[in-house]
Amino acid sequence: PLIFGHRGSPSLVTENTFCSFEKAIEQKVDGIELDVRLTKDRKIIIFHDSNLDRLAGINKKIQNLTYKQIRAIRLEQGQTIPLLDDLVQLFNKIKAINIEIKSDGIFLGHGIIKPLIEFLDRYNIDDKCIISSFNPLILLKIKLRRPKTIIGYLYNRNMLFHPWNNLVWICRIRPENLHIHHSLLGSWIVRWARKKKMRINSYTINDKNIFKKAKIDG
Repeated sequence: PLIFGHRGSPSLVTENTFCSFEKAIEQKVDGIELDVRLTKDRKIIIFHDSNLDRLAGINKKIQNLTYKQIRAIRLEQGQTIPLLDDLVQLFNKIKAINIEIKSDGIFLGHGIIKPLIEFLDRYNIDDKCIISSFNPLILLKIKLRRPKTIIGYLYNRNMLFHPWNNLVWICRIRPENLHIHHSLLGSWIVRWARKKKMRINSYTINDKNIFKKAKIDG
């Protein structure tokens, strides 16, 4: 399986920062996984949370700040929040990139679709890039507007009747990859996805015993 640096190498360098991704590449990962959000002035930045509190100790939301304001913020270890464009120089050093779109509700966060499609068109990385999200509506819109985009459907356990709800969305979106927590790798939906020729990428596996037992693609 492909080994991804989830948010870079966060146990050594602050997650989702340029230096963290550099460290993951030094550790010989096959690919990197990163989270993207949109700033107030429609810049795509790499950051997991909707709020700066956990990593910067600032109680402000990303969506209410411009990139100029965000650029001045220092995270743990003095790291800064990068733009998605900042990572392009690293892409030729890895086999795969998993860009996860963060969204705070099924009808929220759709503003990132247009600038993200423009990014994909500009850099021509379709042979190694997966676009993933827990928001199925965002994934559907991307697939409809840009059919050649490789999609990773993030399985959502927080839905009511989640196996069937996820199945309906998967059938509608037709993603190439199912991204699912390792605790659910024994579920019927994984077996079904394999029959449909989907790749199975699992998170977050930090235990060697779980890794050895998992029959996965990434």
